[in-house]
Amino acid sequence: MALQNVADVLDDPDFWSEAVLIQSIVAVSSIGLARALEKGTRIRGVIFPGNGKGLVQVGDGDFVEGDLAVITRFPIDTGTREVAADAIVFAGLPYTISNAQLWPFGEGFTQAFCKLAVVNPAQTGARSDAGFLG
Repeated sequence: MALQNVADVLDDPDFWSEAVLIQSIVAVSSIGLARALEKGTRIRGVIFPGNGKGLVQVGDGDFVEGDLAVITRFPIDTGTREVAADAIVFAGLPYTISNAQLWPFGEGFTQAFCKLAVVNPAQTGARSDAGFLG
């Protein structure tokens, strides 16, 4: 069964939201010292509330909240043992990428699932009406 290509819909600016992708990079100084840095890049894509229970196994009685799903053309990384996972700042709140994969319904897209990194929005200065999770 062939999958339907919806790239034209995802490339429509009517569906886009903007976020900042924070990527960890390692810079080496002239004397050979490595230092971890963060690089922020503005990205756009389709951002919507995610369903973490569909991908992340949680223990009995655990409640998943504050998830996001992002579909974008920008490459997103879940991290390795040496490099931290990418993070996304959306509506003033930081989210950590927990799973990223190629999205099968449009060539060149990545789908990422994100978990809210800060549970208390008052610590971030975000408005309560800043998004659908506020």
